[in-house]
Amino acid sequence: MVQYSYFPGCNLKTNAKGFEKSALAVSKQLDAELVEMPNWNCCGTVHTLASDNLMKRIAPTRILSRSSKHVEILENSPKEVVTLCSMCNSTLKVVNKDIKNDESKLEPINFQLEVDEEEYQKDMEVKHFLEILRDSVGYEKIEKSVKKPLKGLKVFCYYGCMLLHPDEAKIDDEEMPAVLEDLSESLGAEIIFSPLFKHCCGSYHIVDQEDIVNTQVQKIIQSAKQNGANAVVVACPLCAYNLDAQQKSMEKQGLDKELLPIFYFTQLMAIAMGEASNINHFEEHHINPEKLLKKLKLI
Repeated sequence: MVQYSYFPGCNLKTNAKGFEKSALAVSKQLDAELVEMPNWNCCGTVHTLASDNLMKRIAPTRILSRSSKHVEILENSPKEVVTLCSMCNSTLKVVNKDIKNDESKLEPINFQLEVDEEEYQKDMEVKHFLEILRDSVGYEKIEKSVKKPLKGLKVFCYYGCMLLHPDEAKIDDEEMPAVLEDLSESLGAEIIFSPLFKHCCGSYHIVDQEDIVNTQVQKIIQSAKQNGANAVVVACPLCAYNLDAQQKSMEKQGLDKELLPIFYFTQLMAIAMGEASNINHFEEHHINPEKLLKKLKLI
């Protein structure tokens, strides 16, 4: 068993509980257990583009420092902090590389940490759970853990913006990514390609300009359906919310009647690996995936 220092971030405790609980369950099955850091704070959501804005780098650095201390009490733990949220992953990766490359930034940041906090020694790497599954666990082991192959599930793998950009944070090739596809195939699902795999979902415009998000979501979903998908798999809580909630909103407006359920990749893993269905919290989805899963006799 390898234990990883796991940083959940905010949404995994509120709007994406099924994402977290399914991830924790399958990580144990795969002997790559995610162990939550005992003390953490918000990463800041997005990294600053201003090179001299050190205040915006303090929160991510504090997480890295605490994770460095956390791995010391874990079993066979590498010096890696693992994330599930693609935004957290991007923020932590960018800041970590930034302060590693510029020693002058680290000293004033360390000075701002709590009195009893250890200074960050630039000794951590940031990994998305997808990277752990691909590079450390391996698809062969995942395939051997499958108890119920996802036959009949035709998934469109949607990456969104943050998994593939910027260069400092990307987890795969930005033009031809394969990690979600390879993982889904190892679970027995059929892969459906759409050229809009990283077309922005509208992001935080859902707060103030819902019409922009509706336009983006409609393009993404229509393309997926036209290519034969009956489900979408994601790795970002904000993407999941926009694609899920706005389809339902458009249905009420009479704009779309054929809805595609949205899954986190860990939820598909949990189904295929025989975990209890309740850990997926499907009741919190706007489009309940259970209708499709029952039709395909997967639950």
